[in-house]
Amino acid sequence: MKTVLRLLAALLLAPLAALQAADAATNTRPNILWILVDDIGLDLGCYGRKEVHTPNLDRLAAEGARYTRAFTPASVCSPCRSSFITGLYPNQVFSHNMRIYAPLVKHALPEGVECFTKYIRDAGYAVGMPSKYQKTDWGFETPKAPAFDIKNWDELIKKEPFFCEYQFAAPHRPFLPCKEHPVDRSKVQLAPFEADLPEVREELGAYLEYVNLLDMQVGKLIDQLKSAGLYEKTIIVFTGDNGPAIHRGKCFLYDRGIAAPLIVRVPAAIKPDFKPGAVIDELVATGIDLAPTFVHWAGGKTPDYMKGRVFFGPDKQQAPEYIFGLRDRHDAEIDRIRSVRSKDFKYLRNYYPEKTYDEIGMNNVLATRAMREVFKQGKLPPEQAAYFQKKAEEELYDLEKDPFELRNLVDDPASSG
Repeated sequence: MKTVLRLLAALLLAPLAALQAADAATNTRPNILWILVDDIGLDLGCYGRKEVHTPNLDRLAAEGARYTRAFTPASVCSPCRSSFITGLYPNQVFSHNMRIYAPLVKHALPEGVECFTKYIRDAGYAVGMPSKYQKTDWGFETPKAPAFDIKNWDELIKKEPFFCEYQFAAPHRPFLPCKEHPVDRSKVQLAPFEADLPEVREELGAYLEYVNLLDMQVGKLIDQLKSAGLYEKTIIVFTGDNGPAIHRGKCFLYDRGIAAPLIVRVPAAIKPDFKPGAVIDELVATGIDLAPTFVHWAGGKTPDYMKGRVFFGPDKQQAPEYIFGLRDRHDAEIDRIRSVRSKDFKYLRNYYPEKTYDEIGMNNVLATRAMREVFKQGKLPPEQAAYFQKKAEEELYDLEKDPFELRNLVDDPASSG
């Protein structure tokens, strides 16, 4: 008799259980972990930099997708981060100059513009920034509604679904050593615009060693996610705010200054639109594409003023033909540069051509100081000496043939039209 009752109960409850399971499946929304690091270029093993030891990030790319043409909207942190948090270009929110503080300049966001996390919060997500390192110097007054609510990691991950921006200081200056994985300075691969000098090798090697340390830090964060049983429930997006603080990197609209690593891992259960290990070469404008993508995945309503796109997932939107970049005042150095880039070409307009690259760049870094002395002796080859000479008003580069942006085609008759 008991057996019969159990069978009847099972038959009666089976449809209810099926409905509950179906409801859980349709209402399950992914957690989102956005890892944002400070001053990094395409200097990971998965991007072909052989001198580094980055197994954690390489594994993330092997399990997800690696984007090869992702670019930040500017070449320094504050304008870029203002763009990330709003989904607008820095000049649209008056933050195109590097760090504007009250009382010198005091302004709010344009009317109707919010930090994108508002739309994620409105969609029912817990929103937090639990990292010890936090940069919120966006160049505008912090809105009345805070961008982030929760500052404790353990508290945030208990509130599924959650959106987390986790920041790392690495590999921002000063470069910290990685004792576990040191970099042999004699083996670092120099770019053609870098002189083969001990100081250049030392600085580049120190930066790459800090990248190794960053990878270890990211690995520990991922381990925490796995230990909490959340790894297969969480979309992970890894990227940087601008290029590395080394010679001809940060401060410039050349690719070393604005090309960003972008790795996306979507758990299989959440149905990514790419196969593990995918390499995607379409253009991604991180300043305007990250915000609408995050809001979309959270199930929120993307505001009309955002002109970026959803760049991954089943509802991915078409990649742009061109993306744009800007450089304005950086600390005390006044300059104005604008760029437009397609997959294969880049055009730059210099509004202060009388200034040298050395004047507007990080001119006190070890490598630049050493190269400046050799330049004064007249011993640098043209592709390296150009850094210490006046800029052209216009620059045009064929990136397929000239990936280091050394040969300006503006005055080349063969390139006209």
